[in-house]
Amino acid sequence: MTRKFHTSLLLACSAALALAACGERASNSSALPGDLPAFETVNGQAVPQVLLDLLAKERNLDLAQPEQRARAVLELTDYILLEQAAKAGDYSKDPKFSAEVEINRLRGIANATMGKFRDSAQVDDSVLMTEYQQQIAKAGTSEYDFSQLLFDKEDDAIKAAGEALSKPFNEVYDAWSKRAKQARAFQRVRPGQLPEALGKALQALKSGQTSVVPVKTEFGWHVIHVGAISPFVPPKFEDLKESIRETLLTQLSQQRLQKLRSEASVSTPESAVKAADAAKPSNSQSDSAGKPVDQPAN
Repeated sequence: MTRKFHTSLLLACSAALALAACGERASNSSALPGDLPAFETVNGQAVPQVLLDLLAKERNLDLAQPEQRARAVLELTDYILLEQAAKAGDYSKDPKFSAEVEINRLRGIANATMGKFRDSAQVDDSVLMTEYQQQIAKAGTSEYDFSQLLFDKEDDAIKAAGEALSKPFNEVYDAWSKRAKQARAFQRVRPGQLPEALGKALQALKSGQTSVVPVKTEFGWHVIHVGAISPFVPPKFEDLKESIRETLLTQLSQQRLQKLRSEASVSTPESAVKAADAAKPSNSQSDSAGKPVDQPAN
């Protein structure tokens, strides 16, 4: 058993133990209905088939394959055994144990809720086609092979670009490659894949040309030289349809989360102190009867 498996096992067990830390139920700590079909019983505790199905899906295991089913059953059985051991040891009295369980419970609920947000989002083919067309338009009609020298200092970039006016770019590239922040050649890159300023500069050059003025981006100062320019043939809609759907569903679920953030009332001890300070009367205070308080004479 690998360390990675142990880690996932412990994290999943922490989540499974969350309800045990909050209180006991008649038969077990599960929040699932008690009448679900079970695939096994562990020390008298029925384990629902739905849990095995979900674990197999998460682990990409095929329950129809005996070896893979055995792996899933072993992992889930270990979860149940460790949950039972935690109950028997009354581990929930340990605040650190309970905190670890709770954070994993919250994480599990959050992930499952984001999944429900995704499942409830409506994205039809017309929306997917619109997004596809926008992506194709942004991608442009050409792919570029280009080399770049990237500098932290504008002065160095200006000097390198100036030398490229009178020398072959490969000579300039070799001369500056060790002093540049990055010296690299790229192939079949579309302008839309680059920072906006760099993409525009790339589109303005023809094959064999070098940028006369260094291009500034958040990464530094770029001196670029264009090699071959090839037509870009975009993938068909059907080939990108599902990946676009996944992207949009993720965006929609994130938008719902952002809405929850914007509507939430969240306070902290620090914000409470600030609010209390702001509510204190100023030096021109009034007494409890609303009359101005006399200030002491100088």
